[in-house]
Amino acid sequence: MIRAADADSYRGLPTLHPVHEEICGAIRHALREDGNELAARPEAIDELTAQACAVFDEVVAMVTGGASPDAVTAGDPAAPPDADDRPRRGLDWAHSLRAGTALFEVMLPIALRELAPAGEAAAARVSVLLHQAVLARVVRGSLARMTSLPDRALALRQDERRHIARELHDRVLHEIGLALQGIDMHQYHAESSPALARAKLNRAAGLLRQAVYTLQHFTTELRRSVGEGGLERALRSYLDTHADPAVDITVRTSGDLLALPPYVSEEAYLILREAVRNALRHAAPSRLDLAVEVTDSALYAAVTDDGCGFLVGATPGGNGLSSMRERAKVLGGELSLSSAPEVGTVVEVRAPLWERDL
Repeated sequence: MIRAADADSYRGLPTLHPVHEEICGAIRHALREDGNELAARPEAIDELTAQACAVFDEVVAMVTGGASPDAVTAGDPAAPPDADDRPRRGLDWAHSLRAGTALFEVMLPIALRELAPAGEAAAARVSVLLHQAVLARVVRGSLARMTSLPDRALALRQDERRHIARELHDRVLHEIGLALQGIDMHQYHAESSPALARAKLNRAAGLLRQAVYTLQHFTTELRRSVGEGGLERALRSYLDTHADPAVDITVRTSGDLLALPPYVSEEAYLILREAVRNALRHAAPSRLDLAVEVTDSALYAAVTDDGCGFLVGATPGGNGLSSMRERAKVLGGELSLSSAPEVGTVVEVRAPLWERDL
């Protein structure tokens, strides 16, 4: 069985074989002529041309080695596309099937010229091997992306629900238990000490009101965060409900936030919500600014506060920061944090929009 050539070995080489250079140039030209958005993304072009060189050498090895079309495989199907199990930022193969088609159309005449197959049957065999090699990589990349994103998102949601379950146990059940004790003490003191009984009952009522408030808070958390109104409306709704009126809050948006894919809006909302919650809970800010910018190829968002700030790295980050970083990775992006004592904190997230038009 012929194993797929490793595309990583073609990245960053100072020189390429003349045929590889021809393939790379032809692919760039074909994408520009086709109007494919990947033509304007250097990292995507680098990924595609590296894959093309690997595919070409793979087909040459199969033809010269006498392999049958059934022998083509894109490496170990169980292995992730990258060592760290992250999809490449430059190219989403599932969303770039047109690029795979362009790759085949560009490479076929070059492969036929270089291999010079004797007869129509041999030429057809080259075409089939090339088609299968390209398709195998498209399918493998698609499956890797389709499984990695939902799996990470699911793990994050499970962590969040475990946190809520702990809070329900530690806070709500505790408050209800104390309230029930207060009711029992009210009944015990009702005849002998009416004033004390009334105080016990009032305290129980207060605890029950607090338990109801906590349950309402968690009910909101468990609902779907971003509905049909989109990311901006969800953020404003959260701020209206949870922000201290004394804090001066601004929300600035740019671009078409409603065009974001649902999973991007959801993860971005959860990142920004956590950043806002941390600022309001720990930083005691007088001002809080949210900015969200959407372009054809990227999402940028930031939460800036003028609170107490802290020395980054001086204190261990909590689960909230880890969760934000992981959610940014789910989007194929990254999260950055900057802060200084008495200055404030800035949390920024940047993510590519591979699937904007799905």
